[in-house]
Amino acid sequence: MVALKIRRRATNLRFMRSKENMKNSTRDKLKGSFHEVKGTIKEEVGKVTSDPNLKAEGKAEKKAGKVQQRIGHAKEAVADLKGQLADLKKAG
Repeated sequence: MVALKIRRRATNLRFMRSKENMKNSTRDKLKGSFHEVKGTIKEEVGKVTSDPNLKAEGKAEKKAGKVQQRIGHAKEAVADLKGQLADLKKAG
């Protein structure tokens, strides 16, 4: 039991370290995907249970996830343009 807890902590630490090295754009895209899936689940549960508040909350979270993904894509595009600009400065 103790070995399992230690293994879990080590896995969590590895994940946290890899998260630190992750680009902001990638982090935004992953968080956006997570929120989009979570919103879809809430929306479907709201439909099944006839709960309009949960359905609306799910739709809102799904939209917020899509927006966060687009922000990640925009950050990535800006970083690419910055790199291209730096290359042009070196060449010129």
